[in-house]
Formats: sequence, C-alpha cells, structure tokens
Amino acid sequence: MFSIIEQKFGIRPEQFFKLTGYDAFMANQLLYIMISVHENEQKELPERYYLTNFLRENGEKYVPVFVPALDGTFVHQKEGGYFVLLMLDRWENAPVSDSGYELANFHKKGFGMQIEIKNLNRTGQWKTFWEKRLDQLEDVWKKTVMAGPGNDFETYFAESFPYYSAMAENAIQYFVDTIIDETPGPFDVGTVTHERFSPQTWSGMPVWKNPFQWIVDHPSRDLAEWIRFVYFHYPQTYPAYVQRFFSAYEKVMPVSSFGKRLLYSRLLFPVHYFRCIEYYYIRLQVNANVKQDIAELKKIIKTSEQYENFLAEILKITGFPGMPVPDWLR
Repeated sequence: MFSIIEQKFGIRPEQFFKLTGYDAFMANQLLYIMISVHENEQKELPERYYLTNFLRENGEKYVPVFVPALDGTFVHQKEGGYFVLLMLDRWENAPVSDSGYELANFHKKGFGMQIEIKNLNRTGQWKTFWEKRLDQLEDVWKKTVMAGPGNDFETYFAESFPYYSAMAENAIQYFVDTIIDETPGPFDVGTVTHERFSPQTWSGMPVWKNPFQWIVDHPSRDLAEWIRFVYFHYPQTYPAYVQRFFSAYEKVMPVSSFGKRLLYSRLLFPVHYFRCIEYYYIRLQVNANVKQDIAELKKIIKTSEQYENFLAEILKITGFPGMPVPDWLR
C-alpha cells in the first residue's frame, strides 16, 4: 500500500491505521482516507466530487477533498478492486456534541446546488422505492408460503408479512396524501443528506463527514432516520433525546408542516422489518449463520405493539400537534 500511494500520488505515508473501517494514513500533518469504490466513474462519483467541493465552498467543516493522482486521475486500482483517495485538512477529535444544531447547518449549506444531481437524487422518490421494495418482498413471501416455511424464521416471516405489508402501504398512502394536501415551504427541496443518518454518523474519532454516505433528498429523511435509530437503541429514554435534537435543529432550520408529514410517512414505513428479512436472505445465499436473524425477527414481531405506541406518541414528543394520524393508531 505504501508503494501504491508513493508511486501514484507522490505522497509518503507516515503512519497507516483504520478510520471508521477505512484504510487511512497521515502525511505532512494531513489525514488521508482510502475509499473502496464500486460506483460508476461517469455517474455517481462526479456527483460526489461536486458535493464535497460545494459544501467546502459553503464553509462546511470536516469535509474532505478528492485527491488526484500524479496523472490527474481520481479512481485507482489496487488488489481486490478500485479506490479513491480523500484528504482532510481539518477534523474534530471529539464527537459532535449537538447533532441537531450541526445537522441543521449541514442541511442549510447543502441547498442551492448549481448542477442537477441525477444519480444520487432521491427527492420525491420515496413512493417509488418503497413500492419496489414492497413488491420484491411480497414475491418472496408468496414463494415462502407456497413452498412451506423451511425453518422458524420463514414461519415468522410467513405469518407476520401481511401486517407489515399493510403498514408499508399506509406509509405510501400517507406520503401521497402529503404531496396532495400540503404546500411545500422554502426549505422543502433537495439538499445534501445521508443514506441513513444516526447519532453514530459523526461520533468517530476523529469526526469527519464522509461523502460516500451522502445523497440528495428532503432534509426530513435525516430527521426521521435519526429518530428511528434513537428509538430502537434507547426505547425507554428516547423522548428526551428527540426533544433536545428537534429544539436545536429548529433554531436553525424550521420544519414545515409538509416536512413534518414527510418525516412521519418515513417512520410509518417499517424499514426495520424489511431490513431484517432482506439481510436474512442475503446471508442465506452465502451460507452464513442466520441465528441472529431469527432472534431479531422474533423481537421485532414481539415488540410490534410498542412500535405502534411510538408512532402514536412521536408527534407529541416532536411538538407536531394537529397532524393527521392513521385511524389504526388512534
């Protein structure tokens, strides 16, 4: 690895180490991170390059730059695949203490992109993605029912899917109703967001903002995923975390009625159930141990009533009174 970096970039690494799962090294008091890539060099990667430069120009902290090789190229081959090299000239050695405030400023700086983001854009597309995911899982469920469950996991899946399918359809309808009923506000447009934002996103040592976690979407995506994570990891104390997070966020970025309803539609979609089923079948294909999947699915089904209570209470906790709630949650 040392010789690859020196030959391709003319940089002499001083120390290699792991940073949030990536190979990294120091050189001349700068931090370099090697990211394995599987994305299209003509599609997603140029958009990530643009987003990093855009945020840095807007003053966002802890954002890296893409480092070109001596020949001017950005994507390079190594054993086992391809990588790009990122460089950080500034980072934080302590976790972000106020993620609500920090996220609001991140979103604010992500508005107003001067080019059209196509391949990383998810704005307004939740319905399409959710319907596709639901259809795929329904096909698997039908095959499982017809063939007969082969183990405990498949039995739980066969019995529980109709309930979670109905919940997913509810989320899709809530999203559609929001688009029809609500008028978007000035901040209800695409900005730089994350595939899955959580308190762990900026908790590393050191803290840096990884462009390979980014997409362009409505800011409510990050809010919903943060809430979902906190609920599942701190089910007894999540209300205080959520109230503090939202209070800090809205001091910078007020959330419109449109945004609140989008957020709620995202929480209605039972992504935790879908992930559990999808991960099981992925692991099954590579003969991995699926005992943890069986335990996880059993836990999800057992705590379904608690999740319904969470969906009924979260609007009060976040201070979103007067919003429509599905009949089955009243």
